[in-house]
Amino acid sequence: MLVDNLIAALGLVLTFENLIFACLGVIIGFIFGAMPGIGANVAIGLLIPFTFYLDPVVAIVCLLAIGKGASFGSSVPAILLNMPGTSQAAFTAIDGHQLTRKGKSKKALHMALYASVIGDLFSDLTLLLVAAPLAIVALKIGPPEYAAIVFLSLLVIGAMIGSAPIKGLIAAGLGLLLGTVGRDLFTNIERFTFGSRNLDDGLNIVPLLLGLLVFSEVLVQLRREMLKGKEPELGAMRYDANAPGLHWRELLRHFPAIIHGSWIGTVVGAIPGLGATVGSFLAYTFAKRTARPEEQVGKGSLRGIAAAESGNSAGTGANLIPLVTLGIPGNVEAALVLGAFMIHGLTPGPFLMQNQAPLLYAIFLSLILANLLLLALGFGFLRLSQYTLKIQPRILLPIILVVTTFGTYAATRQLFDVGVMFLFGLIGYAMRRLGFSPIPMLIAFLLGPILEDGIRRSLLMSGGDPFIFFERPISLAFIIMAALALALLVRGALPRR
Repeated sequence: MLVDNLIAALGLVLTFENLIFACLGVIIGFIFGAMPGIGANVAIGLLIPFTFYLDPVVAIVCLLAIGKGASFGSSVPAILLNMPGTSQAAFTAIDGHQLTRKGKSKKALHMALYASVIGDLFSDLTLLLVAAPLAIVALKIGPPEYAAIVFLSLLVIGAMIGSAPIKGLIAAGLGLLLGTVGRDLFTNIERFTFGSRNLDDGLNIVPLLLGLLVFSEVLVQLRREMLKGKEPELGAMRYDANAPGLHWRELLRHFPAIIHGSWIGTVVGAIPGLGATVGSFLAYTFAKRTARPEEQVGKGSLRGIAAAESGNSAGTGANLIPLVTLGIPGNVEAALVLGAFMIHGLTPGPFLMQNQAPLLYAIFLSLILANLLLLALGFGFLRLSQYTLKIQPRILLPIILVVTTFGTYAATRQLFDVGVMFLFGLIGYAMRRLGFSPIPMLIAFLLGPILEDGIRRSLLMSGGDPFIFFERPISLAFIIMAALALALLVRGALPRR
């Protein structure tokens, strides 16, 4: 069965269009990842509307390739300037910038590239092997189990993301509320539409994505620049192309650290709510504890870079495991990809694996292909990236704003949705200023209808008896885990009170 699906998928993978857009995605990821404060989420959010007219495989592979490129691209300013492009690159910067100060920036960047590619490849192969078995298990899950799994996922995501668990849970609650806008699927009664026909089908995912994540980030960056009063000087790249690069013996010496980081990042990335930053932290901590004294992890060691970079890159493929098997995004990047699936009329989950397995396997194989492109294009990017770091915010931010506006209109052809995008941009900005992350709200908005559908179908099955959630072993297990998670949250909050 696996072999048949892989053979059928090859016809979708080995096309000129797929190769071109995979290359384009990696390059765009490089550029956005190398610009501190921007990152893959902004790039993916910007380009989702423009993939509407592409083949689903090509569109989703392009977006995922952006994440791969940004994962490595963010390590460039981290190593050279001690300015991580993303939070997960912060652990790469610890040893990377120390090596730059010692004149070994080329070695550090080459190690980051190899570790990123190997970690990403490890997680993609894991996804390829475990997706189908997990989907078979998921097919046996009914509405009560689905509702319990989504409830636990939202609880974990809300508690883990943001400055405080209570703020994350409040944001998730608001997202659930937004997911109820539109006509009730069971009774066809209008809910929170306020008489507007534009809201009959609910809020569109595109303006919500672009408003909460992209437009709000533009406002945050504009405020930062206004407070500075001048353009920041990022400086030139200190990358000597003539300096000695990474020797193959050095790569082999630190290969175990790369493998350790890869499996840690894969396991952590497969758990909704944790993500690449936690994977990078745990991989780096493990490498530091198991290193010999002479390796000096934390003071300019290739071992530290190998572990941290493989740990954060391995989360890219692993984040897709809960998405394609259960339809639950593990982080904001997976949530954006979930939005792209829905735009193309696809709902990730076990039935998609069952009904359109060649399409999913084509995506998996394309991810492996994108890793090879990442390695091939990475060395050229190291020479050219000094120019991307010199783009001034006063030029970049207006361009992002214009692209966001036109992207929203291109996706929906409704001026109403452009207004929704601006509104949620202001809401996202206010949330960030108050210490609320908009990510739990976005994920809850996407998962809310799944949760509601699971609860209501379960109650229809039981004739309104809520004990159906406690009578089935799987749903009971997830409810117990949710109760334990809530108890731990309360226990952690009481001493602070």
